[in-house]
Amino acid sequence: MKKELKEQQQKMFKLEENIHGFILNKEEFVDEIDGFARTFVHEKTGARLVYISADDDNKVFSISFRTPSTDSTGVPHILEHSVLCGSKKYPVKEPFVELAKGSLNTFLNAMTYPDKTMYPIASTNAKDFMNLMDVYLDAVFYPNIYENPYTFLQEGWHYHIENADDPIIYNGVVYNEMKGAFSNPEELLQNKIFESLYPESCYRFESGGDPDVIPELSYEDFLGFHKKYYHPSNSYIYLYGDGDVRTHLKYLNDEYLSGFEKQVVDSEITVQPLLKNRTELRTSYGVSKEESLENKDYLALSVVLGDKLSHEDALAFDILSHILLNNNSSPLKEALLDLKIAEDVSYHFSSSLRQPYFSIVLKNTEEKHRDLFVSTVESVLNKLVTDGLDPLSVEAGINIHEFSHIEGEYGSYPKGLIYGIEMMDDWLYGDDPIAYLKYKEAFKKFKDNWKDGYFEKLLKRMLIDNTHQTLVTIVPDNTLQGNADQALAEKLAAFKTSLTPEELKALVDETQTLMQKQNEEDAPEDLEKIPKLSLSDISRTGRTYPLEVTEVLDTTLLFHPGFTGGISYLKLYFDYSELPQEDLKYLSLMCKMLGSLSTETMDFRRLSQEIEIHTGGLSFGIESYDDVHHFGDFTSNCYVKGKAVAENIPTLIRIMTDVMTKTRYQEKNLIHDMIREIKTHKETQFLTAGHVVGVQRLQSYYSQSARLFEEFGGIEFYRFIADLDANFDERFEALTEKLASIATLVFNNKKPLISITGTEEIRDQTLVALSAYVSGLAPKILVKNAFAFETEIANEGFLTAAKIQYVSQGYNIRALGYQYTGSQLVLKGLLSMDYLWNKVRVQGGAYGAFMNIGRSGDLYFGSYRDPKLKKTFEAYQGVIDYINQLDLSKRELEKYIIGTISSKDVPLSASVKGEIADNFFFSGVTAADLQKEREEILETTVEQLKSYGEMIAAVLAKNAICVLGSEEAINDEKELFKVTRYIK
Repeated sequence: MKKELKEQQQKMFKLEENIHGFILNKEEFVDEIDGFARTFVHEKTGARLVYISADDDNKVFSISFRTPSTDSTGVPHILEHSVLCGSKKYPVKEPFVELAKGSLNTFLNAMTYPDKTMYPIASTNAKDFMNLMDVYLDAVFYPNIYENPYTFLQEGWHYHIENADDPIIYNGVVYNEMKGAFSNPEELLQNKIFESLYPESCYRFESGGDPDVIPELSYEDFLGFHKKYYHPSNSYIYLYGDGDVRTHLKYLNDEYLSGFEKQVVDSEITVQPLLKNRTELRTSYGVSKEESLENKDYLALSVVLGDKLSHEDALAFDILSHILLNNNSSPLKEALLDLKIAEDVSYHFSSSLRQPYFSIVLKNTEEKHRDLFVSTVESVLNKLVTDGLDPLSVEAGINIHEFSHIEGEYGSYPKGLIYGIEMMDDWLYGDDPIAYLKYKEAFKKFKDNWKDGYFEKLLKRMLIDNTHQTLVTIVPDNTLQGNADQALAEKLAAFKTSLTPEELKALVDETQTLMQKQNEEDAPEDLEKIPKLSLSDISRTGRTYPLEVTEVLDTTLLFHPGFTGGISYLKLYFDYSELPQEDLKYLSLMCKMLGSLSTETMDFRRLSQEIEIHTGGLSFGIESYDDVHHFGDFTSNCYVKGKAVAENIPTLIRIMTDVMTKTRYQEKNLIHDMIREIKTHKETQFLTAGHVVGVQRLQSYYSQSARLFEEFGGIEFYRFIADLDANFDERFEALTEKLASIATLVFNNKKPLISITGTEEIRDQTLVALSAYVSGLAPKILVKNAFAFETEIANEGFLTAAKIQYVSQGYNIRALGYQYTGSQLVLKGLLSMDYLWNKVRVQGGAYGAFMNIGRSGDLYFGSYRDPKLKKTFEAYQGVIDYINQLDLSKRELEKYIIGTISSKDVPLSASVKGEIADNFFFSGVTAADLQKEREEILETTVEQLKSYGEMIAAVLAKNAICVLGSEEAINDEKELFKVTRYIK
């Protein structure tokens, strides 16, 4: 913070001063975030408020409520959805959606946690920031849920029956979302861990909602939850940025808080009494009918770590868990993997509960190994306390965590948002929220005391001497889902039979009325009440991405000048075009293993320590880029990426070079462990991110670059990994030779293209350190279209254990003779936030639906956690009529234009800008292209949008589809697909 600004802030207020109804309790400058943090309490209502004044125009506001559950009906989650569906001041169906369409927000969302509900927004535009804040405050304090019960039916659950002859089903956005969540065994395991650890606390309930229990929630209890908890006396208000403190406090008091009186809200989080002995819990999860049950169990050993950890303890335990379990060289994870009883070992530590917990999980194991699992954990931990932790591992754990805190790299998320979320870990339970922002003193203590057994004492206190333990087992069941579906169908059929004709008619009428309301347009005068910016508030000049292209060391340098806090961000791009096409999957596997295997100079344990002691981390992967100016052309690189503070740049380069050129691929057990981990991670992705998997597979039907991705990370790669795992012993010798030869081809052959983000001084230091390695390589080459695949529109339906679907359809517009323009991004916003939102989410009950398009020309539709299948494809077809009949007012069009520009103007760190600039370089995107796209967005007309009906029709006419979903749904619509198969 600039000196004059800091002095101005210091003189702004006096302690105990009343500023527009708020009493200032505390203020201090927090060096770690370079800002003034102040805590206030609202005198009339008792509302708590933290304001962080910082020299950052990405302003953040959040209002949160403590919302403990008393059952698993998911009422906090349903309410989080529902309050954003219209309010007193903004009586439209979905103010949240209207804001998403047409604001300059840099963040806009709401989140349900086990014991709190948060409503955060962010914007760099002061006027927009006030607009967003006003809509959110009106939503939480004055929602239309009392006047409109149909919001509850839509967002929560209802008996859905459109005609008297139809079967009754349950439907609702949250109901379907949680059906999808509970299809994932890891989500179910998490639920059961909480149930076991907190049998007498609110944490034993599923705040998101258990789909078996959600239909027990009544409308009256739904309203009662809002009345009880959504009151200023139970609120936690947070603001961050360069806004005017007095103006914001006056607004909060005058517009909202002054209308309430202080009341006692019983939202205290009940403390779970200490468990004296380990308890056990066992349950089942559903898998597809054809799936093997062997080695599919999950075991979780969990502990509660006490009541309200201090920030120091929370930070220290985060480091300790990292030391114990972060990678395959970590002592506890290595010991568990060496048992050969599980395919993967993971852990989870959460300090965002009143009583934080820690879990160690064995994935794809057998229930019979329970005792061995527990005894191994106990013996390893006792030995570590007795013999001491490896000093280098402790030093590494401290350094990598400190590096992360200093770097403060949160991608596109506003850093003020992250501060606000993290401080709730203390604030919600009555502790000082400002304490959570400070970390320098804690890290100094760790560095000063770790040699005296600091972390060993923590391990003994938190884990070994902790009796509050549980062991949870979940096992697969081929019949569970089918039996549950049948039982639900029989239950609802019996319910229907029990209804009188009048009661049945009432349910049909209720469904029809709900559908009618969902189809109704908001009144123009109500839409006018949603505040919006004008196009004159938008800069016509877009963001620039710093890029200087020069030749150094006989190769190309992409330099991105910018302030990075003394950190060098280095990325090396290697050509691999000489690799035989049949070896591409092995290249991807190699990239996933690099940095975790021993080298000729260090074993894998020492390598992991060296990386974390001296750098901010290394990563390896493969990227492909479609040429935006030459349709069909693409390039692909294998990259090596690392970051370090300036004084450690030579060490970073030494470690990177060692990993690239001297990795040993002979460690059989370690390599098999990693293959199994990769396999389990992909299997989890099929259930949690099926929309991503489905779209990628869809594009591989017609795109060479997408088909290439299938080799590196798609379903084809998964099948390769699964086969490698199943036949590992007989294939290992050939595998080790293959990986070694690929590494030599990629890293010991041609010079890489170099990318550096930082200051000129950092650039020069990095190039000096790189010169010895790069100078010994042959000149680089840049090859386009190095590989060619046979493609066909396969139209696959992949059967999974999920209770919902991920439905995708699309094609490439450039292959059909159309060209990409910026106005198509406005179309994307229009279809995603209006037509698809209403058709697939609101009316269909899916958790999400979207249309996307990019410069490469790929246009696709997708749905997320969708109870429908065929009806979703019908909704996609309906896009054509929707566009042809489009009639937007000037205000509505401007809203979509502003919302589109918003996604282009999100503040980014220098390192993220550098990554994007690299992508543009390889794709051929120029500054002129970016400016042209921006102007096309700003100049979009209704006529242009309507003209895209023909383009959409051409895409849909290709009938290229891909679905991941339940066996029942896909088999019921088998005629839609050329192939239906199990994904595993």
